[in-house]
Amino acid sequence: MTDPRDIMPDRRRPPRPGVPKDVTFPDYFEHTLANGIKVIVYEDHSLPIAAVNVVTRGGSYFDGAQPGLASMSAELLTKGTATRSATDVVEEIEFLGGSIGSGAGWDSMSVGISILARHLENAMDVLADTVRQPSFPAEEVERVREQRLTDILQSKSSPSSLAYERFNAAVYGSHPYGLPQDGTTASVTALQPEQLHTFHERRFVAGNMFITAVGDVTPDAMVEMATRLFGDMDGSAIAPPEETAVGLPATRLVQVVDRPSAVQSSILIGHTGIARDHDEFIAVYLLNMLLGGYFGSRLNLNLREDKGYTYGAHAHFDARKQPGPFAAGAEVRNEVTDRAIEEILYEMERIRETPVDPEELEKVKNYVTGSFPLQIETAAQVAQRIVTIEIYGLGKEYYNTFNSRILALTADDIQRTARKWLQPSRAAIVAAGRGNLLRNTLERFGPVELFDAEGGRIPNVESQAQDT
Repeated sequence: MTDPRDIMPDRRRPPRPGVPKDVTFPDYFEHTLANGIKVIVYEDHSLPIAAVNVVTRGGSYFDGAQPGLASMSAELLTKGTATRSATDVVEEIEFLGGSIGSGAGWDSMSVGISILARHLENAMDVLADTVRQPSFPAEEVERVREQRLTDILQSKSSPSSLAYERFNAAVYGSHPYGLPQDGTTASVTALQPEQLHTFHERRFVAGNMFITAVGDVTPDAMVEMATRLFGDMDGSAIAPPEETAVGLPATRLVQVVDRPSAVQSSILIGHTGIARDHDEFIAVYLLNMLLGGYFGSRLNLNLREDKGYTYGAHAHFDARKQPGPFAAGAEVRNEVTDRAIEEILYEMERIRETPVDPEELEKVKNYVTGSFPLQIETAAQVAQRIVTIEIYGLGKEYYNTFNSRILALTADDIQRTARKWLQPSRAAIVAAGRGNLLRNTLERFGPVELFDAEGGRIPNVESQAQDT
C-alpha cells in the first residue's frame, strides 16, 4: 500500500513559481475624427462608471523661459470658463455624482472626468467647456499663484525637494528638464493670464489631441459625443522646441545644498538616462529593478538591510520624450552621508563589472513578470497605459510581449546595458543637508560646490582667503 506521504506535496517548502508568460493587454477601440482627434475607448461594464480624459501632447517641456507655465495652465483649466465659474464647474460635476481634474506632466496635459455612466453626456458638456474655452479669471490666477508660491517656499525647507531641484539643475542646466515643473518664485510671480491663454490655445488643437474613455461606455456613443463637442476644432500640432541633447560631464560633479538645520541628508546620484521610446528601454527597466527598483534590490539590501543607513534606497530611470534623468538615492543620517554615497557608487560599478548571478536574475524576472498583470487589472490602469502608448508612440501591441522580452534578457544583456546606461565616474552627486559638514566629507568624491536653498552658489571662504 502506498504511503500517502509519498504522494502529498511537501508543505514545508514554498512551491516553485509557475513559468511566467505573456499577458494579453486588453483590446480597445480606436477612431480618428475628420479633424485628426483620435478617440480611444476601452469598454468595462463591470461598474456603472465612466472616465474620460482629453489629452494634449506637450507639457512642461514647452515651458521655455517660464517654468511653471504648463502646470499652472493645466491647473486653471477647471477654474472657470466663458460660461461657467470655477464653482459652477465643480458643482455641476459633483451634482452628477462625479469629479473633474486637470494636470500637466513633462510630455502631456489633460483634463478628465469620472462620472456615473448615465450622466456621461451632461458631464461631457462641462468637460468640453473646460477644454475649449477656459477663461483663466484673474481672481483664480491669483489664488493659484499664491498657493503655488507658498508651496515653493515650503519646499525650501525640505532636503529631499532641495536635492531634487539641484540634481536636475546639475544634470540638465538650462535645458527644460533642468527647470522645476512647478516654477520658481520669479517665474510664477511674473505669469499673467494672457500667457496662460496663449499656452492653452497653442497646445489644445485638433492635431495635438486625443480622447480616452474607459468603463461603462460604448464606442458609438463616445464617437458621437466627441464629434459633436470637438469635431469642429482645427489646428496642427506645434513642433517641440529644438534642444541640444544633454551629454554627460567629463568628470563627476559634486554639489551640496546647505540646509543647516537638517537632521539627515538627502542624496541623489545620477545623470541623463533614456527616452521612453528607445529600443533598449525594457533592458534598462530590468537593470534598474535589480539595482534599486524594488524592496529586494541591491541598493536597498545594501544601505537598509546590511548597513542600516536608511529606511529605503532607490533608483529610477525617468524616461520621457527626451532622455530623462537616472537617479539613485536615499535619505540618510548626516554622519553616514559619505559612506552611503560610496555604497551607491559601489553598487553602480558592481553591476557594470560583475555578471548578475542567475538566481538573482531569475528572482527579479519573476517579480517583474508576476506583478505586471496586477498593473493592468482596473480600467484606470489600462487607461494610463493607453495614454503612455499614445504619447510615446509605442504601438498597440507593445505590452503584449512585455513579459517575454523581460524573460529573454540574459546576464550578459544586463551587464552590457549597465555599461552603457550607468556611468558612476561621470555622475552628478548631490546632497542636501548640513553644508559645512557635507562639504568637508564629500571632497574625496571631487571638488565640492555649495549652494543655498535658493540655488545661489556659496563661495568657499578658504578659497577666497587664499585669493586675497
